[in-house]
Amino acid sequence: MANELDKTALALVDVHMENGQLCSRHRIETPHGLDLGSFDQSWVFSSDKLYYSCTIHLNDAVKEYPRVGLKCDLDTSWSAVRWFGRGPHENYPDRCEGAAIGDYFATIDDLYVPYIVPQDYGVRTQVSRLDLYDGDTGGVRLQSHDELCFALHRYSLSELWEKRHADELVRSNVNHLYLDSAVRGVGTATCGPDTLERYRVRSGVHRLSFTISSSH
Repeated sequence: MANELDKTALALVDVHMENGQLCSRHRIETPHGLDLGSFDQSWVFSSDKLYYSCTIHLNDAVKEYPRVGLKCDLDTSWSAVRWFGRGPHENYPDRCEGAAIGDYFATIDDLYVPYIVPQDYGVRTQVSRLDLYDGDTGGVRLQSHDELCFALHRYSLSELWEKRHADELVRSNVNHLYLDSAVRGVGTATCGPDTLERYRVRSGVHRLSFTISSSH
């Protein structure tokens, strides 16, 4: 991506304990040192659950963002999901009314959308529960405190951005999980009107929080 938002890094500012929570603060920076804002996290551990929350403060250094949230690189064995939210097909904030809210299951290959020109794909919106499966050996449940969006890819964003044809794509050696508090609508002004303002992602405060536990 031209503005390198797919290569942002976190610079640690502080880590401390507060009221039984492990807390950290980071600066969000591009590879060339552009300051985008701050990223605050907190963890609370119990015997069988992990409570996680983050707050992302974005400044005005970038006009708008494609998505705001977390990216997790997973071993390729983590390749199936069950979710409660909109589905079963991909749905973005400005194209989600045709996707019913329900309980759905899919493999990572089911989630792939073979656009002729590679691009972002496979987002599911208004998700309150997400189960991740490691083959037949186990599962992890994310119970969202607020609805989130997720996507699971075999290809990195840079791979999708750089390649011009789907048959040129090379799989990563990890699977890429995206957990987002906000995702931009799909309009691009290439073939028609741009995304309506209410479906754009601007600077400001964005939050994610969920409980992690076994899915069994």
